[in-house]
Amino acid sequence: MKWLGQITASLLAVLALASLGTYWALLPPAVPVPAAMDRMISDVTVLNPGQPARLHQTILIKDGLISDIRDLRSDDEPPICSGCLVMPGLIDAHVHTPPAIALGNQRLFSLLYLKYGVTSVRDVGQLDDSVAKLADRIDRGTIAGPRMYRCGPALDGDPPSFTGAEAILTAEGGAERVRQLADAGVDCIKVYDTVPRESLDGIQSSAAELGLPLIGHTPHSVKLSELENFELQHFTGVSYLHSPPPESASYRSEDIQAMSPDEVTELIAVMKRNKVSILPTLANLMARLTAADQGRFPATPGMAHLPQIWEIAWPTIVSHPQNETEIEIEVDVFPKLLELLRLAREADVDVLAGSDVIMPWVVPGESLHLEMMHLGRAFDDNDQALRSATAVNGRHIDDGKIGTLSVGAFADMLILQADPRLDLRALLDWQFLIVGGRLYTKGEIDAALERYDQHFQGRFYKTIMGGAYSWLASDYAHQSGE
Repeated sequence: MKWLGQITASLLAVLALASLGTYWALLPPAVPVPAAMDRMISDVTVLNPGQPARLHQTILIKDGLISDIRDLRSDDEPPICSGCLVMPGLIDAHVHTPPAIALGNQRLFSLLYLKYGVTSVRDVGQLDDSVAKLADRIDRGTIAGPRMYRCGPALDGDPPSFTGAEAILTAEGGAERVRQLADAGVDCIKVYDTVPRESLDGIQSSAAELGLPLIGHTPHSVKLSELENFELQHFTGVSYLHSPPPESASYRSEDIQAMSPDEVTELIAVMKRNKVSILPTLANLMARLTAADQGRFPATPGMAHLPQIWEIAWPTIVSHPQNETEIEIEVDVFPKLLELLRLAREADVDVLAGSDVIMPWVVPGESLHLEMMHLGRAFDDNDQALRSATAVNGRHIDDGKIGTLSVGAFADMLILQADPRLDLRALLDWQFLIVGGRLYTKGEIDAALERYDQHFQGRFYKTIMGGAYSWLASDYAHQSGE
């Protein structure tokens, strides 16, 4: 992901030479954002995943919050959706926001989240400093998008592993940087592969003192068994309880495949004892197979909404299987990963849902649906998959405020005609979506996305941005080969 920093700097130089008119022409058309309004949602079935459904309920919204949920009354307003269900909006707990220089893509990604019913996202490693500004603009209603939470930059060793990450070299430096990030309003702290043990100690203690969740990769400087109250991203560290991890990768799939039943049992016990949760990003793992062999693992329909620049940039962001042997390793380990997650959930270890948006072939919003499909297979229970993407995510990100339909929570919800517990695909056919009291219809979002498709797939955007990215990717490939 280091190349994103290089491309950002280069594109800034290119655009500095371009006319202001060209810059504005590369931005997509504005999407009207509805005003936040007090409203009544009457005669609906309230569905909080993991709990019994409540029939014939009325939800009252005031000042962007749920002010009451009660039984239907004879004098309630007519329902806006006859016979419908209401559930908490979906939460993607692991995304990366495009850098601002990928012109228009922050707005595109935000709109795509809404298309797929995602009302909250958490950025877990910013690529530039624009994420806080984007979150503020969405919150103020100048850009259509989901509620945004953020960790700020990932904290890593020297040199940092990817664009936007920061090297933390001492315990004092770690503690101070966490305090600075807290003052800047972050919602979590993320650590990465090469952060030193001493630095991690300072980061952990400061995050705990300030009440900030600590998430990330299992650093190579410690074993997973040494971490407590930690939200594990991907499967980093799970197979290295008694051996060092590989120096050149976060983890290897073949090492997980080689775990014995006793080692798996020990892993689950460690996670439960130490309050370690896991966010696996299964959809991202499958998307890397698409990067390896599109014939065998075709792209998803949502790819039609992403501009050409991402197919140019992705090969420079992260590696993927390079041959049939490596592909088969990833295919063969997938059932083992699902089994690990099943055992974790049965042991009351929290399993979160996140997509790792910005990784190759991972489409905003759509990939969270694929993640839930995989979790539904792992748990053999759609309701528990929905719970991961709502209640579990919400408890880890903003407890009591998102991922739940309850008094005092944000008014973030999906209004559906069919029950997604029976078929997760019902989530794609939502009728109304509410974010903080702002109500969108499916028709409005679909129409806005059609305009975005015309913009990003149009000749002007393809010529200017596609040409710039192609030139810079070629230059990167040339430098890498030297």
